Amino acid sequence: MGLLRLFLASLVLISHLGISVAGVNPGVSAVAIFYLLAGRVVSRLWREQPERGVISGGMWFYRDRLWRILPLYMFALIVAFIVWLLGASSPFLLREPEMTDWLANLLIVPLSYYMYSGQDAFTLLPPAWSLGVELQFYLLVPLLLSRPLWAVVFSALSFLTFSSAQLSWLDTDVFGYRLLAGIGFVFMLGVLLDRPSRLGRLWIYALWLVSALYVFWLLGWGTHVPYNLEVALGIALGVPILLVMERRGPSRSWRWLQRAAGELSYGVFLLHFPVIWALQLLGFSGPRTVLAVWLASAGLAWLGHRMVERPVWRLFRPRLPGHGAS
Repeated sequence: MGLLRLFLASLVLISHLGISVAGVNPGVSAVAIFYLLAGRVVSRLWREQPERGVISGGMWFYRDRLWRILPLYMFALIVAFIVWLLGASSPFLLREPEMTDWLANLLIVPLSYYMYSGQDAFTLLPPAWSLGVELQFYLLVPLLLSRPLWAVVFSALSFLTFSSAQLSWLDTDVFGYRLLAGIGFVFMLGVLLDRPSRLGRLWIYALWLVSALYVFWLLGWGTHVPYNLEVALGIALGVPILLVMERRGPSRSWRWLQRAAGELSYGVFLLHFPVIWALQLLGFSGPRTVLAVWLASAGLAWLGHRMVERPVWRLFRPRLPGHGAS
């Protein structure tokens, strides 16, 4: 699904240049679909892992995810650090960093709690807050995927939190999009997409129907607040897209393109903000720079994949049959 990943990363990129689609932020919907994809990927990894024990399997899973995420993240962090040293100006670079700021940028997870800590006043890779949410889900995966009851409880509590946010009992942006407490059920919906049991399919169709009807209601009569429509739209579109792509699969003639796109997607997602800042230093900004930002981000992503990710993976990353850039 490399082309889908690259397309979603590109939607995140254009949203950060202030481009919307009929008043809808496409990047938010893309992140929701990314969460579905993450659930599907880790479910497959957990099923195919060489270790069978919960603890040994969990350690294997954590190593695999860290080697997948950290090499390119550190590369992107260095690029962003250089652009910052050159004088980049941004609402995400407002204060002089302290030790806690550097630690938060290195550890990633604290970035997802910026609404409480004010960490967004110094974040070198602003989209990484969602990566922090993903990492928190990964920490829970061994427990959730080896204990079905815990998975059900987690999903139910998360959906209740999300629903409370839609009713404005909780902050809709924070608990309906930003925090794992409200968005965790989307990851678990992705897990169900990889586990085609009859009951699982029933829950998939039910949640899809609820999301689609919610989108229809918001478009016709509801109030659009950040980011209720975008998240629901991501679920409503993401579920059928993943189901169709799972059934059909890429043809052999498209596999090389899918792989190449997948190799660029993570880098485009991480690197577009440093590119935006670098272009601003040169006097270029706004939606008119979208092509330049995309090409430069893709170029840096290709460089990071070839010069950093591949060498690291060859040395350290556990391999599975069919285990690609995911």
